[in-house]
Amino acid sequence: MTGRFVSFCSTVLLLAGAASAQAQGPQRWGDPGSNPYGVQGPAWYSPGEMQGQGQNSGYQPWTPPYQPGPANRSWDNASGNPDNGWTYENTPLDEFLGDVVRNSYFRMEYLAYVFKNPSDRLLGSGILSQADPSLPFQVTDTGGQLAGEARVPTTSDLQYPDGSGIRGTIGIPLIGGVLEANIFYFDQVEDPSFIDRLGDQIANNPLDPLALPQFIATSTLTNGQLGNNLFIYDDSFSSATKAELWGSEINYVFDAYLPEPMFQLRPLVGFRYLDFNEELHQVGVFDQQDLLVTPLVSRISSYSENSVYAPQIGLRAEMVSRWLTLGIEPKLAAGVNVYETSVVTQSLRSPGDPLTKTTQAGEEFSFVGELSLYAKLHIRQNFAVTVGYQATFMDQIARPHSSILYNDNGSNADPAVVAKSSHERFDFGGINVSGELRF
Repeated sequence: MTGRFVSFCSTVLLLAGAASAQAQGPQRWGDPGSNPYGVQGPAWYSPGEMQGQGQNSGYQPWTPPYQPGPANRSWDNASGNPDNGWTYENTPLDEFLGDVVRNSYFRMEYLAYVFKNPSDRLLGSGILSQADPSLPFQVTDTGGQLAGEARVPTTSDLQYPDGSGIRGTIGIPLIGGVLEANIFYFDQVEDPSFIDRLGDQIANNPLDPLALPQFIATSTLTNGQLGNNLFIYDDSFSSATKAELWGSEINYVFDAYLPEPMFQLRPLVGFRYLDFNEELHQVGVFDQQDLLVTPLVSRISSYSENSVYAPQIGLRAEMVSRWLTLGIEPKLAAGVNVYETSVVTQSLRSPGDPLTKTTQAGEEFSFVGELSLYAKLHIRQNFAVTVGYQATFMDQIARPHSSILYNDNGSNADPAVVAKSSHERFDFGGINVSGELRF
């Protein structure tokens, strides 16, 4: 009796175990290194392994576990772990964003640059009887009597001071390179010139009683033709030029092309935008040698606006060591300059002349070239100081001193000093000092 009972129990246990094995399939245990947490558990089946028999037999889909990233962290949002606080595991997106932030950098620069001065241009038209109107020549009054000597001013007296600016740069690592973007801005630079006490014979040359009074004049064409038309200023004349510059660029800098760690050659492609605006103001005062109770104040103002849009290519070559990096970075861009020039006159020939404004706008194909030289000192692993020099040119730029047509169609017509765009190259460059923080 006892033997039959033992045999019956053994048969039941055997059948139960077989049924369980058929339902669950064979189990294997992986080694501790295959689990991100280092705890033994069931191994994953490879794509070619059979899993069990029966109605669920056949090849089963294979899902590899998440591989931890550089931070050696994995994630598990379905484990039923009740701890959802600070120790809750990160998702792959969290991992990616964390890696981006950890390898990004930010650089802030102080810029001490020099702007190209206005080219030497006559602030007026040519004169039929004078080869060089910027040199003094004799003028007569309305009665034909010798009144003194006049000259047409030029832009040679206008010299831009050094410009101060800042530039911020951020770099974000991506697959195969770095996405780098910057924006810079300069304070407005200005240079005025003022000539006072015109027409005063003694003040001009007190040692020569026969010296002629000196005047400043704006010379104009006559109905578009070369002539001898002059607007005389016998009290004072002033001119002033102003400039504003800012811009931005975004570049993708590829990983080092050469494998040597000391020398890194990295091509780049990108896009840049430059915004350059200038003003030129001329103010002449005529009082008929103190005979007018209310002097005539004549004004000529010229403005230019340039917006350059250009894709660019370049190369970043660096000699890298633990403490010091030396680099050179040439870039060349080709795009379009969208420009607008305007000229405003007020009381040009008499108090009755109205305020007039003329404008010209258009597009010009423009090149932009830049060369940077720099030395970067690595103070700490995540902080560096850079000193460099940069030179930049912009081609086909409209400037206010060269975009004025000085003309006069007679007293019965409106003032004809109008906008006529002309283009030239503009250069700027100087020293920059920066601090770079790496995250």
